[in-house]
Amino acid sequence: MPHQNLEERVNSHDMNQVTNAFQKLSERVGCRNLPLETVRVTNYPSEEWLSEIQRRTPSSTGRPLEDVLREADEIFSYRISTKHPRFFAFIPSPVSPVSWLGDSLTSAYNTYAGSSESGSGVCAVERSMIAWIAEQFGLPSSAGGQFVSGTSMATLTAVTVARDQRLSVELRQKATVYISNDSHFCIIKALRITGFLDSQFRTIRCDSKYRMDTHHLRRTISEDIQDGLKPFLLVATCGTTSTGAIDPLNEIADIADEHGLWMHVDAAYGGSAAFSSTHRSLVNGLGRADSIAWDPHKWLFQTYGCGTILFRERSHPLTSFASTAHFCRDFEDEKEPQNPWNYGIELTRPARHMRLWFSLQVLGMDTIDKMIGRGFELSMVAEDEIKRLAGWVILAPTSLAIVNFRFAPHGPSEDLLDQINTGVSKDLAAEDIACILTTHLGGVVGLRMCTINPRTTDDDIRRVVRALDRSAQGAYGELFKDPN
Repeated sequence: MPHQNLEERVNSHDMNQVTNAFQKLSERVGCRNLPLETVRVTNYPSEEWLSEIQRRTPSSTGRPLEDVLREADEIFSYRISTKHPRFFAFIPSPVSPVSWLGDSLTSAYNTYAGSSESGSGVCAVERSMIAWIAEQFGLPSSAGGQFVSGTSMATLTAVTVARDQRLSVELRQKATVYISNDSHFCIIKALRITGFLDSQFRTIRCDSKYRMDTHHLRRTISEDIQDGLKPFLLVATCGTTSTGAIDPLNEIADIADEHGLWMHVDAAYGGSAAFSSTHRSLVNGLGRADSIAWDPHKWLFQTYGCGTILFRERSHPLTSFASTAHFCRDFEDEKEPQNPWNYGIELTRPARHMRLWFSLQVLGMDTIDKMIGRGFELSMVAEDEIKRLAGWVILAPTSLAIVNFRFAPHGPSEDLLDQINTGVSKDLAAEDIACILTTHLGGVVGLRMCTINPRTTDDDIRRVVRALDRSAQGAYGELFKDPN
């Protein structure tokens, strides 16, 4: 193909077409509120459609932009909508349209954020954002870090730095790590990737409030020291996925200081409470950590791929990650290795932080504070409504807008009640009422609601709780109805 024809082909979609397409897509994905009755919580494709789409290969000649957009819209429509006001499973992602726009701008500019030379503007903003977040968490002015894809990458980064700061190569085989039995599985992944064996992990039991039991922790560390092992890493959680529990951070920090352990806090979810004027005290002690993982794409309403890793001492990651190559010589500063690639795993980095910066600039912290606070309010509405129902029990203290409960009338066996509660979850999804998944607490199956979507109304909560009860009572009645 002649060069001129290729250039014409590449530029054939002028800005008017792209702008019009962008506007239509904005309206579709949520920049304009659509009536909830037109949006399903869950939407699954047919087996025929899946088979067809998986057989397709890219077009050799290209297709009209409108046709491709139309097909993309259908592809994206088949999903469980984590931003829906009646999606309560996992930690929802009730994305602000402002974040979506900030993310779109970031992708459009496509600035390389791995080097201060090539992305001086976005790198300056990232340093500013990290310093501000560290201050909110209570870390000292020496703190630093960077934005990453999420807590899985943040944890891998933290474990690598902790290993290099606390362990000589000779001691790695004797090293021991302490996590709770409610820690997120990404921690085990990170430990395995960095070369530790399962036999080096110590799982500390939780107390009645699903927090790490510090008495068990102290005893386990002492036993390992007596056995000639080298305790080096202690992982606390600020907001567990199952219950929202916050480990006793100050007590754990005291133990870490006493034994010279690196204290990492998984604050992927609960760290956002630090940005709430009325709930900040819940995360007291967070600033005593050596490293903290936090996800703005959870409770700060950002699009996926916006996570952070923070270190008490900004220089610590350099020992693990500072690298160079002959082709990077013009981008280096001999006096101060400012380039972000020296502080983490990635060389090629998008400016992930700009969507958060954009959101905070547009919305302001007062609005963010109210959005976070709304999640707490909704969890109280849900708990109150559930407590009014006959045969229902609360399984764990409501924490960080997470409510755990179970249909448990007297009479049926625990196994039978497990089946009923599992069925309730499936019923509500099948009827497109809500997405509420089950969890396992205290040896039984329970239902769990995470209520952080500020678009959720009190009436949404009441409607869902009534549907839960209707499904459970129906199943219970079928099992115990009079055969005569």
